[in-house]
Amino acid sequence: MLQPRSYPAFVAKALVLENEPFEAMVDDDNPWMEGFVLVTTVSLLAGVAAAIGGFLTALTLPAPESLYITLLQGGRQLAATAALSPAEVERLVSEIWTIVALFTGYAGGWSHLLPVLSLPGLAVVWWLFFSVLAFGVGRAMGSRASLNATFGAAALIVAPLIFFIFNIAPFAGPNLAPIGVWSLLIGYRAIQVSQELEWRQAAIATLIVYAAGFLLVAALVAAFGIGYAAGGFR
Repeated sequence: MLQPRSYPAFVAKALVLENEPFEAMVDDDNPWMEGFVLVTTVSLLAGVAAAIGGFLTALTLPAPESLYITLLQGGRQLAATAALSPAEVERLVSEIWTIVALFTGYAGGWSHLLPVLSLPGLAVVWWLFFSVLAFGVGRAMGSRASLNATFGAAALIVAPLIFFIFNIAPFAGPNLAPIGVWSLLIGYRAIQVSQELEWRQAAIATLIVYAAGFLLVAALVAAFGIGYAAGGFR
């Protein structure tokens, strides 16, 4: 079992795609547990930074009630200009406001702590999904690696989340696009090392995993859209 004090070095080396952290995670005596601890540690730090940053950002903004009233007025003007139903526009603005205020912490109260729970939760779900699918695709390509080893190496895909600590400053934070690409490259190295695949097979396996993840998210968004169109949040 690795020591948490080694995580900073592992994260830094994973960010530059060195082999050492991936091999160490694979060779660990309990890769699954080591991976879980690494994922939750990094994502929890990112979540705490985002929560603090959200709280500080909310302090610099106008009162939520005044901003909400301004948005409603804008919605009514849009409804009058575009010949839309004022009631429907107000309902849409209200429901969007509820979601945005909750997830940004602007709603106040316990909503500021939401990133502390949501970021680790999402990180763990993505790690499990990535690992299981990467293992299955690797096996289909002839790999004989274990699922446990895949869990260990794949945990390093959360390494770019360490840049979320910059969210602690109001109106600051990393660009999500480079973070996503960086995570994809780390995922490729995790598959290559843990599954012992040559680079072309590892690249194809990585793209398959990400394509499956994209399709799953698209299906969930479509299901949400259909449900919302059928009756909103009622």
